[in-house]
Amino acid sequence: MRVLLMGEGDLAEEVCEALEAGGASVRFLIDADDESVQGALLAGDIDVACVAAREDAFPLRMALLVRHYSDVPLVVTIFDPAMARQVRETIPDCAVTSVADIVAPTLAGPCLDPDLVAVRRSDDGFVGLDSRLQEVPLPAMRGRRARSLVEAVFAPYDRSAGLLFYGAIGLVAMLLFEWIGSIIVLDQAAADALYGSTKSLATVGPNPAVDDGPKWFKVAIVASMLLTLLSAACFTGGLINRLVDSRLTGLLGRRAVPRRDHVVVVGLGQVGLRLCLLLRECGVPVVAVDTEAEGENVGYAKRVKLPVVIGRGANPAVLRRLRLDRARSVAAVTPDDLRNIEAAMAARSSDSGLRVVLRAGDGEITDETRSLERIGHVLDVHRLGAAFIAGLALGKDARSVAVRDGRPYLLVDEDWEEFPLDIAR
Repeated sequence: MRVLLMGEGDLAEEVCEALEAGGASVRFLIDADDESVQGALLAGDIDVACVAAREDAFPLRMALLVRHYSDVPLVVTIFDPAMARQVRETIPDCAVTSVADIVAPTLAGPCLDPDLVAVRRSDDGFVGLDSRLQEVPLPAMRGRRARSLVEAVFAPYDRSAGLLFYGAIGLVAMLLFEWIGSIIVLDQAAADALYGSTKSLATVGPNPAVDDGPKWFKVAIVASMLLTLLSAACFTGGLINRLVDSRLTGLLGRRAVPRRDHVVVVGLGQVGLRLCLLLRECGVPVVAVDTEAEGENVGYAKRVKLPVVIGRGANPAVLRRLRLDRARSVAAVTPDDLRNIEAAMAARSSDSGLRVVLRAGDGEITDETRSLERIGHVLDVHRLGAAFIAGLALGKDARSVAVRDGRPYLLVDEDWEEFPLDIAR
């Protein structure tokens, strides 16, 4: 197989190594331009063209350029789902994938259970893959998920949400106290008691029947009014804060930050976003941590109601508020290896028994991924993605990839085939 490979950086280099390991003859254009691509294709000695890059613009341009000069099969990496769909529809004989889509299932498995190497979508939902690549059920999560959602309401991550919630609870409690007290102590009708209590709560006017009540009840009403003022201040402050600020978390529903049996994903890049969405599809509570409040993926996460906390993943204060002591695991998957290591070490220092999944291998500093295994489960995402991309370029109709004994296996026609490349180095 003669492959024309276009791209630069660690991912393209890994794909080149994987292609050569698979027996291909590779022509690698690091600085691909119109002239070099045209010359390589018009020579007539290329069987397949492959474009591997972390950004979408370059693969899109190269795919259009290749198809202009030749009808050879194409394999390109494009992250954006809408753009990927358009490329499949408009460029014939073009396989589209992305590193994020390839590695997210392999990262999700260890996040859920240390005995899982990956998760896989089946006809009946999602299943796990054990160390022998046999399908096993995912850990039971429904009851735990309900408990986690309840705790997210009563112990919210966001302070403004807490002020809003407990301020509202206080107002309702004081209204009920005065209403029921007026019925029992002052012998008022339910409607009159509710009317007078609501007037008092809204500071429109006091309940006149209290003036003729016993002294102890007047003292109780005084305490109730003071507590009502405090509750109203908390409720108003929390409401104004949430209306004015652009919030990425909520008090109720899918945007509520989970407080138990959840997965904390540090880094909302391409891999982090895909991992979060996949974990949520599996029914697992998840919260993302990212440093960029205006990032493109953060905006997408807001639209799909994925809770995002803005802060540094290695900040101990942020990690404590995320309740790592009750978390299922932490996945450090930023594009920066050193930040991943920093976040992983900070998480382990917060809870030494916490399961940590670490993305590595994006740079020369952490190419030796075996040295990081003491921190947690380590995955070289570029190397694993390269094995899958190379498999597609070599003509294998691969649907997913998993790691077994440090080697990648491609799922082809319901069978797992080993690819001749070492993942752990």
